[in-house]
Amino acid sequence: MLIKTLALMLCTVLSTGLLAAPVETLTQACAQCHGDTGVSTQARTPHLNGQLSDYLEDDLRRLGNGGRVSTVPEHIPKSWTAEDVMAVADFYAASRSPRPAQSTDAALVAKGAVWYKKRCADCHPDNGRESKRDAPLLAGQNLDYMKEQTRAFVSGKRKFVFLMDDAFRGLSPADLDAVAHFFASQEPFKK
Repeated sequence: MLIKTLALMLCTVLSTGLLAAPVETLTQACAQCHGDTGVSTQARTPHLNGQLSDYLEDDLRRLGNGGRVSTVPEHIPKSWTAEDVMAVADFYAASRSPRPAQSTDAALVAKGAVWYKKRCADCHPDNGRESKRDAPLLAGQNLDYMKEQTRAFVSGKRKFVFLMDDAFRGLSPADLDAVAHFFASQEPFKK
């Protein structure tokens, strides 16, 4: 009877994820590009630190199931459970590690600020440090990544999400680059 009870307890522990891998183990492969704390160490790679947990969880899930295209093979390991994805998203969302200063063009930042107020502020308030309508936080995001992603949206390689098509409509590539410079120049976290 004791053996059956212990076996049942072990099965319960295993099935509830109580022995899930520590988040530091899960994020080892991520750290190669996104850094140990979610601060990008590679060009055209997003900073994950401080991002909204729900946004990260959704993005990780879509990367894992093919709903979002990535150039990284098996970007999200197939072995990750829903709990693993949630743990990784929460880990990066909680990180407030400083991001490196980026080289931005002051004239483009000023032009981007005008477009931000007209087209972006409703969903990305406080210069991209806050979110409405499930929009990601963009303040201090990697400049080259943002420029690359705006081109992916415009070309159709990445699907527009709610209201993004309206925000992008009529903007030239130069306008979109200016918006990227604006967001990249902002402090990501409130002081």
